[in-house]
Amino acid sequence: MHLTKLLEGLDYTTCGVLLEQDITEPATDSRNVQQGGVFICLRGTKRDGHRYAGEAVLRGAAACVCDTYVSGIPCILVEDTRHAAAVIWNNFYGNPGAALRLVGITGTNGKTSTLSFLSSILSAAGIQTGTIGTLGCRLAGKQIQCEGAENPDVPAAMTTPDPRYLYGVLAHMKENGAKAVVMEVSSHSLAQRKTDPLCFEAGIFTNLSAEHLDFHKDMESYFQAKASMFRNCEVSVINGDDPYGRRIPGIHAGLYMAKNRRIRPEGIAYQLRYKGNSLLIRSKVAGMFTVYNTMFSAIAAIEMGVPVSAVVKGIFDVSGICGRMERIVCTADAGFDVYIDYAHTPQALRAALEGLRQAVPGGGRLAVVFGCGGDRDKTKRPVMGGIAQEICDRVIVTSDNARTEDKNAIIEDILSGMSQSSATAVIPDRKEAIIYAIETAMPGDIILLAGKGHETYETGPNGKQPFSERDIVRDAVARLKKG
Repeated sequence: MHLTKLLEGLDYTTCGVLLEQDITEPATDSRNVQQGGVFICLRGTKRDGHRYAGEAVLRGAAACVCDTYVSGIPCILVEDTRHAAAVIWNNFYGNPGAALRLVGITGTNGKTSTLSFLSSILSAAGIQTGTIGTLGCRLAGKQIQCEGAENPDVPAAMTTPDPRYLYGVLAHMKENGAKAVVMEVSSHSLAQRKTDPLCFEAGIFTNLSAEHLDFHKDMESYFQAKASMFRNCEVSVINGDDPYGRRIPGIHAGLYMAKNRRIRPEGIAYQLRYKGNSLLIRSKVAGMFTVYNTMFSAIAAIEMGVPVSAVVKGIFDVSGICGRMERIVCTADAGFDVYIDYAHTPQALRAALEGLRQAVPGGGRLAVVFGCGGDRDKTKRPVMGGIAQEICDRVIVTSDNARTEDKNAIIEDILSGMSQSSATAVIPDRKEAIIYAIETAMPGDIILLAGKGHETYETGPNGKQPFSERDIVRDAVARLKKG
């Protein structure tokens, strides 16, 4: 690709760079630089790419994209190299988003569920749809195999992939028939400007609560990162019940209302009233949060001109979402229910537990098995401990992706928000904690395994190790049946 074409849309100056040349490929890692490529110098929390510009040139880089001049290096000077990286990779892959109907979903909780409902609606309308998010990259509901998307060891495994993979995945989807793409847009990706070149036909704001403050430092910075997405949205669907949402211009509660809500263990139903119309929405996914998530998806679809028949069908077609209030053992099979949910923030844990509390039959107990991630925001740990103890009859505190932290220290942080109680057990080994919850369950109990959701691994000081909560639960239940 010609260098001027690669830089299209950027404000830049050059020093020692021949613009009239062809470029092989961009790179943000000096070890991946190709002969005749461009090296983009990114400033990270631990390393500054400008320090590796010389190495990149020795490996064959024709130029380095920098935010400050590096002596003796052919430089393309820009104000922000992260913005430049997104623009350059977008250009390299032919600006794929311009040919797609894009929807961006951001917020602390509910992104994956809202994505699932909306993608199902678009599919019901006959629109071939791709999805990008926490559960991976999919096209027409099937996991796609393209560079970065299938390898959990590369940044495509993030909620919002790094530009090299994001724009490559969008190009792959476009080339394979996608007409729309629904994607989760994380606060990290917005702060790092990964999606700057994208224009969203619709954007959705689900909610905001304390999370990722190890990265953003304070709630205002976290909010501003989320809010920045809506500068690139034609339509903004906003949760007006959220105090942060009310600060973002867009479609708030009032134009669309959920009336006559029915929330039961087998699902939810309500009348969606809007602009003089009424639509019966039904979902097989239980919980008050499903009312919100289906509303967000329905409003976005209606504003995009999707037929209401597809809205109704698409929402009802979603029978469950991997790791989102997913029931893996039911009373008919074991005498008690076991759910898995990704809830790993105070707000999400409260919503999940309160939803299940309503479903506990007379004489039954609600139990939760949970921990908090290591090397992440520590302030939420005691808060989540307090929420669990407030709502549940039994609390089993354990580990959850301790990473490089001592799992026992994390547990102590959680316990600091709880009072001493015989109803609380501390079992640091997560497998043992799950087995204990199953073996001590009584008829009518509901057990929630919170925090890991769709994950099939446990991250400790030695990296990721295989870990399937589903397998652990099913094995434990099978042993119970054998006596």
